[in-house]
Amino acid sequence: MPAEVGFLIGLLAGAVGMWLLHVSARRGAAGEPAEAPAETPVFSFERELETRRLAAENAALMTQMEDVRERLATLERLAIDRSSRLADEIEALRA
Repeated sequence: MPAEVGFLIGLLAGAVGMWLLHVSARRGAAGEPAEAPAETPVFSFERELETRRLAAENAALMTQMEDVRERLATLERLAIDRSSRLADEIEALRA
C-alpha cells in the first residue's frame, strides 16, 4: 500500500472519529438530542415583520387607550357635576 493511500485512509478515519465525538457530545445521557440554547440571536425576515406588526399594534392600542382616558375623564366630570350644566353637557354629547 502506498504511503499516500494510507495517509488518506488515516485522515478519513480521523475525520469520521471527530464527527462521531461531536455528535455524541451534543446528545444527552439518554441519547436525546441536546436542547438548543435559550436565545440564539438570529436575524430573520419573519421576526422583523412580526416586530413591525407588534409596534404598529402597540401604537394603535396607545391611541385607543388615550381616547378611552379622555372619555373616562368626561364621564367622571359629568358624574360629579351637580349643577345645571349637566343637562346641557349631556345634550351636547348626544349631538
